[in-house]
This record gives sequence, structure tokens and C-alpha cells, in this order.
Amino acid sequence: MAYDLVLSDDHDLDLDLLGRASLTDGAERIGQQIKITLLAFLGEWFLDTSFGVPYIESVQIKSPDRASIESIFRARILDVPGVQRVRRLELQIERQLRILRVVFDADTDAGRLEQVVDLRQP
Repeated sequence: MAYDLVLSDDHDLDLDLLGRASLTDGAERIGQQIKITLLAFLGEWFLDTSFGVPYIESVQIKSPDRASIESIFRARILDVPGVQRVRRLELQIERQLRILRVVFDADTDAGRLEQVVDLRQP
């Protein structure tokens, strides 16, 4: 069984009052790892330059192809250990707030996972 450190909503290590970190597994771990993957730019992590989403190359371009972007996100979600299948993937764009919202349902080793990941453009 795989474990991961619990992260807070602002992506920092979630520490208790004594400064101790905690571990997560199951669907919560898989969901957290999917979120980390979708928030990472391709090549951002120096230990694995194939990790992340090709935002600069394929997403944040002048006229992106929606079907291509959906297939990129679907492939990145499927790359996360424990994900068996992506049942539904929906991209919601809020142009004024500069948010791309990825809504998906996935079958995982720990059961069905429904998640929403907000990707904000600075």
C-alpha cells in the first residue's frame, strides 16, 4: 500500500499543533497526487522532467484545441499510480477569473473518485 504526506489546501505540508506531519492513503492519496500532477508544469520538477502538464507548449497557447487539451489531462490523470480509468472529464473555463477547472470522475484501486481541480493563471 502506498502512502503520501498530507498537504493543506494551499499545498503546504499539513502539520498538527506539535509540528507533526501525517500520512494519507487510498482515494485521498490518489486524489492528492492527481492534483499535484495537474498543478505541475511539464519539466518543473528537476528529478523527473517528464512529470507535469505541458501548459506552455499545448494549453496556454493562442488557439488551443479543446479535444487535445482534454486528452492531455486524461493521460496525466491516468499516469497517477492507482488510477484505472477516467470515466468523465470536463473542462470549465472562467475567463474573467482566469481559471481552468478540471472536473473528473475516475475509477481507482481505492474506489470511485470525483474531484474538481482549479488551475489559476497568475
